[in-house]
Amino acid sequence: MEIGRKDVIWNFAATFMRVASGIIVLPLVLRMLPTQEYALWTIYVTIGGLAILLDFGFANSFSRTVTYIFSGVKELKAEGYTPVDVDDKTIDYGLLKSVISAMRRYYGILAIVFLVVFTAISPFYLTSILKAYNGNKSEIWISWFAYGVLVAYQLYTYYYSSILSGRGKVKRVQQIIIIGQVSRIGTAVIFLLMGYGISSLVISQFVSDIVNRTLCYNSFYDKELKLNLHTSSKVKVGEIMKIMTPNALKIGLTTMGGLLNSRMIILIAPLYLSLDVIASYGTTKQMLDLIISMGLLWFGTYYPKITLHRVNEDMQQVKRMYLKAKFSLVLVFLVCGAGLIFIGPGLLTLIHSKTHLLPSFMTFVYLIVAFLETNHGLAAQMILTKNEVPFAKASIISGLAAIGLLFISLKFTTIGIWGMILAPGIAQIVYQNWKWPLVVIKDLKIHIPDYWNGVIDIYKTNLHKNV
Repeated sequence: MEIGRKDVIWNFAATFMRVASGIIVLPLVLRMLPTQEYALWTIYVTIGGLAILLDFGFANSFSRTVTYIFSGVKELKAEGYTPVDVDDKTIDYGLLKSVISAMRRYYGILAIVFLVVFTAISPFYLTSILKAYNGNKSEIWISWFAYGVLVAYQLYTYYYSSILSGRGKVKRVQQIIIIGQVSRIGTAVIFLLMGYGISSLVISQFVSDIVNRTLCYNSFYDKELKLNLHTSSKVKVGEIMKIMTPNALKIGLTTMGGLLNSRMIILIAPLYLSLDVIASYGTTKQMLDLIISMGLLWFGTYYPKITLHRVNEDMQQVKRMYLKAKFSLVLVFLVCGAGLIFIGPGLLTLIHSKTHLLPSFMTFVYLIVAFLETNHGLAAQMILTKNEVPFAKASIISGLAAIGLLFISLKFTTIGIWGMILAPGIAQIVYQNWKWPLVVIKDLKIHIPDYWNGVIDIYKTNLHKNV
């Protein structure tokens, strides 16, 4: 599994395209869409994020399993992993074929379930949200259901990029992301200028996803792989699901806890706060999400390789790469966080945005909450390389606690938007923010001198070439 400097460069390029997407599309969106309509788009995106709940952790398990198989693993376990000799490069194509069949069936069912649930709930939820909406409600209803179909398609093809990443084709995944972003930017700009409003964002996302998924599928199934899969015998799907389900369910609970902390907040808050306030929160959150993705860029690029080192039991390399990932995360948050606070408001004023960021101090606190959550999320991903999920219960409890705190703050206090920031922050800092980084520190036997040695290591070597 060859992952190196070029993969990181392409990952930076893909992240740059996400930034470019914001630079090109977001100003146009903020300028052309009324504040209420932009707030509705924030809710749309949240619905798409909540659809991940239906995945219930299987995407992570599938991707990691594909990495195990391409790393030489011949036997899957419900928990833990079978160590592989570093010289064993053979691939069990029959096992791979079985896992892919399980993915295809699972996500087909998910897409149908989502459409049924979405259609049943929409008349009640959207009607409630649109009571104070002053624009064209018919247009919103059409775009809303179009977005529902889009999310169903996303679910049905959800595993395409996962299997490509699991195979170690990180550079190719990033190239596809760039192509998808370009198609999204072009389509969004054209339809926004044509006056299609919020529907423009739905259409552009549809075009981007179709391009992205098609390229991922074709890149994974090269001629050699197709031939090997065709001549291999697969295990029954039920047996594969039986092995993967225990940890996948735990990851699902963890994902649910995370989404309760972030996505559900945006769905609940509009019932108590104005759409104008939600729009400011949504804009700030979008900027923070970009900072988080940049902070995890290095780690995400090398995650398949970290998993490979784990199954090869090369713990020194696992420790070294984890520390580099931590340093990368801290640096990005410091630099980009400062930029968001000191430069962000001025840029939005410059482009005559109808929606503004949250106040500076509020944004600063939000940055701290986001960093702590991202940091413990990174640690959780390290634990997952062992095919162990000890954090499921804690995650769901934290998520429920966040929702409870949010409800109390909105219903019985006047702190308003502060509740959306502090509720998940308080729920997480009680346990998760410190627990999982501490578990990784103990597992990898990290001591204070290791952090200093890590800084020296980065200084002396080429960070992206000498992993």
